[in-house]
Amino acid sequence: MNLKKQSQKGNSIKLFLALGFLFAFFTGCSSVYQKAESEFDRAAYNKAITLYQSYLAKNPAKAAEVNYKIAEAYRRSNRLPMALPYYIKTTEAGTDKLTTGDRDTLRYYTAEALKVNQKYDEAKAQFEDYAKLGINQKLKTLAQSEIENLSTINQIAEANEYVTVVPCDGMNTESSDFAPTKWMNKLVFSSDRRKEATYEGTGQGFYDLYSFETENDISDTTNACIGTVRLWGGEIFNQKGTHDASATFSPDGNNVVFARSGNGDKKGESDKEVSLYTSSLNNGIWSEAKPLSYVNSTYWDGTPHISKDGKTLYFSSNRASSKGGLDIYKASFNERDKTWANVERLGDDINTEGNEMFPYIDEKGRFFFASDGQGGLGGLDIFVQEEMKNPNDTSIIKKIRNVGAPINSAGDDFGLTFTEKDDKGGYFTSKRENPVAKLDSTKIIETNDDIYRFHLDSLDIREVRYVLRGTVEGIDKVENTRDFLSGVELDLNLGNNNVVKVSTDDKGKFLFDTSLVIGKVYDIDVNAAGYLPKNDNAFSMVGRGLDKSKLTQMYTLVYFDTAFVLTKDFFVTGGGEGKDMLPPEIEILYDLNKATLTSDATEKLDNFVVFLKEYLAMYPDAKLIMGSHTDSRGSNGYNQRLSQRRANSAVNYIIAKGVAKDRIKAVGYGENRLKVKNAKTEEEHQLNRRTTVEVAK
Repeated sequence: MNLKKQSQKGNSIKLFLALGFLFAFFTGCSSVYQKAESEFDRAAYNKAITLYQSYLAKNPAKAAEVNYKIAEAYRRSNRLPMALPYYIKTTEAGTDKLTTGDRDTLRYYTAEALKVNQKYDEAKAQFEDYAKLGINQKLKTLAQSEIENLSTINQIAEANEYVTVVPCDGMNTESSDFAPTKWMNKLVFSSDRRKEATYEGTGQGFYDLYSFETENDISDTTNACIGTVRLWGGEIFNQKGTHDASATFSPDGNNVVFARSGNGDKKGESDKEVSLYTSSLNNGIWSEAKPLSYVNSTYWDGTPHISKDGKTLYFSSNRASSKGGLDIYKASFNERDKTWANVERLGDDINTEGNEMFPYIDEKGRFFFASDGQGGLGGLDIFVQEEMKNPNDTSIIKKIRNVGAPINSAGDDFGLTFTEKDDKGGYFTSKRENPVAKLDSTKIIETNDDIYRFHLDSLDIREVRYVLRGTVEGIDKVENTRDFLSGVELDLNLGNNNVVKVSTDDKGKFLFDTSLVIGKVYDIDVNAAGYLPKNDNAFSMVGRGLDKSKLTQMYTLVYFDTAFVLTKDFFVTGGGEGKDMLPPEIEILYDLNKATLTSDATEKLDNFVVFLKEYLAMYPDAKLIMGSHTDSRGSNGYNQRLSQRRANSAVNYIIAKGVAKDRIKAVGYGENRLKVKNAKTEEEHQLNRRTTVEVAK
């Protein structure tokens, strides 16, 4: 073989090796991305994140698509705070390569991520952007709700000083610990601390059921959370590679319903699926857990709660009939068959386009639940639906309110349960920010669910909420009539450019459904078409607070009543409309060929003076012309003189009643401004004989 051929052969080998290396490099990168996509699709989000980050390190040009997938993996594994920096990186890299749907998702959930990281102003701006540009109608509804919620978020965020919230260090670990519920004299809760296997959705362990017991009464939340934690129920409930969580018990404690899901490894199984299971206690041994066949769907079913009477099972599901995300449903217990069935979805007052979970009913029948669609501080907040008297009659209505801070936070707050008598205290779960993390506000620290105890002291169980209601009447001071007005617009100024707007109903009633603060003075503007405006009305809350020590209810709603009276604007409502509008008229009749005011005329003018004084005080620069008109019978000169004398009589009477002389002028028009030209009948002549009042131009 000659040297030339040998050289050519060597070059060919080098080229082949180089091409092979490039092929291996690109196919290797491609396989990493494909594996990440595969893990993402099967909800192995933590594994997907690692793979996406590995791929991104070698493919920075894919920053937009990959950072978006990382953000979504964090969000879908319930770690929304961690998604924020990746949503931001996606936007910074440019979103032109994302699909329309992905861009829409990015726009909305960036707002949600800002909110859970307590960047409320930025979140509100982002929600406003989505409300204008978003394409998902359900998300647009949620965005609009969030805009309204963020306008009054300071009221929710202000901590109730009479509520004590303390983390239960005796139960909590660095893992997720959540959903406490009382069973016998123990707390049964969920945790992934065992880590006998790794759940690839979060990179943590699988959820098991644990019990916590102390030497003291577990119901007393004033005691420190110091006690013993054990696996609860044995292997019946804590099988390797399955999640068991959110237990709820029958009133006698002998039956349990809980949520279970697998890891997706078994054929036909999806780790996205969660179903409800039940077990019974017989001779101290729990039976094999069986699914609730008449309750479960092919979707996600979890967070169960059995009512105090044992007849109703509440739970969450994203089945086809849900409004958007997870909705709360209920099923009834069939005593004959010992089964749960007859599933019904709760109403739209509870369920939103967001997620509603962890239902709970206390001894007083109040319905507590967690929601990220009702408007809160961030993530899931705890809400309560309770009965109260209708402010307009004696009927009972149901109202939903956010329980507020310190129970709610910017993180997920859920799974509330009362354990003390009179509902003075209990436990709940929170994924709130670690106080240590606040020392470095530049970093987003991943947190896990922890269990907290709360106690309501004697003042808290006498919580009072003050709201303002009232009526608006309209009065015609010229005709001396009055009636309640519908559609009147009222603005309550809360300060800091925060204004609450309401309108009166068909009975003239209004209600500002917002909490008023004792010791504060509020400005209220009242406006209605055709009436003089009534602005800057002061409503004082100084000295109005009730003595909480004399109240017996935990939550008391107090209505303050007020009333507004608007004066009908004579100059707006007295004439016609459009280009043919005529000056408003006062019905003042004179005796034939005379200018002397009759008793009927003076009574009419007395009413007009009452209106006029209010009008001139509101418009200090206004000047008026009172004109007198005759019919066309008689000579023009005579009619002119007669009309001037009549106008002078009316104006002089008005001035004598206290209206300044320079504010009103008398003008006789004679027959120069006939309403009915070529009048024939007496009725037509009467229309021409009139007194008008107009604002001088």
